[in-house]
Amino acid sequence: NLVTTMNFPETTDEEFQRTLMNILDLSTKDNTYKFAFMRFLLDYCNENSKTHVEFETIAGYFFKYYWLQECKSKFKQAPQVEKKPEIIKIIQKEFDKPFYPQTFAKISKEETQKIKNCVNEIVKHGFHNVTWRFQKLKEGTTAKEKKIFFDYTILRVKNENRKYVNLDAGIDINPKAMEFFKKYNTVLKKAVNLEWARFLEKLNLGVPRLIQKTEGEIIPRTALGKYRKALEPYFKNCYYCNKLLEKNQTHVEHVIPFDYIAEDNIWNFTLACQKCNCTKLGSLPPEKFLDELINRNRNYRSKISMLDKSLTLLGANHEKIIQDHFENAKSHGYVVLENFPN
Repeated sequence: NLVTTMNFPETTDEEFQRTLMNILDLSTKDNTYKFAFMRFLLDYCNENSKTHVEFETIAGYFFKYYWLQECKSKFKQAPQVEKKPEIIKIIQKEFDKPFYPQTFAKISKEETQKIKNCVNEIVKHGFHNVTWRFQKLKEGTTAKEKKIFFDYTILRVKNENRKYVNLDAGIDINPKAMEFFKKYNTVLKKAVNLEWARFLEKLNLGVPRLIQKTEGEIIPRTALGKYRKALEPYFKNCYYCNKLLEKNQTHVEHVIPFDYIAEDNIWNFTLACQKCNCTKLGSLPPEKFLDELINRNRNYRSKISMLDKSLTLLGANHEKIIQDHFENAKSHGYVVLENFPN
């Protein structure tokens, strides 16, 4: 039998807030689907006015969040590799390259069929549990569902822990909840992203700028010209292939990829030829080049402009920190080009 309710109880902003904090703080979370669902509600309500939402639309939001975490940031989502969330497996099946230099906006234009395939699979496998569990709150020793944010239709109930949502029916957001999400959007989004990052932090120790990456925003880049000027007086050859650098073919290169390190600092910069830079892209070089980088920083610390300050900010044990960044990036799936640059 179809089970549905469409009447939302009268709810104050304070009660919306308490319930949302309850979901963030007290409910059991063995994956990040609840964070993604909460982030969807905030993003959707801030951008739209229609209260009825199809699961295909929700899946589109989920795809964006998890594509950025998987294909750009390479976050670990579970302690064991074999326990990856289903949505990660879906994305990995379609997007199987080790590195995607494109922004999400560009991927959205270039890979429409792959995205459609992912969204269809996310609809099938992503919402049977999180939809009805999202508003299930702990009160003492019991847990009870409190439908104040949105309603949906149950298609079939196997037992109290196994319910099947009618995926063709979508969800209906409480208009009052939509007003609440719009009114407090900025602060609520910060709270969700912080708790999401805290969950991921346990599995991704040492990953730089984890909160910013969880937010999914584009991390701003700085102009690299000043770094080129600082390095050129001391280095005339490509850092990787050792060929003499040509003036118009010289690139400022991150030894540890920007997608991992998420910042522009001269301790991580070298000069490379166009061919080597475009071959390496978002990969790690053989470890010998990391050793050379550490030695370069040690020997030229007082000579290269900005290098002393860059290393000071990194910390007194900066050599170990740089080594740890390399090993951590490798453990998160960044490819090491063992035969590079040949």
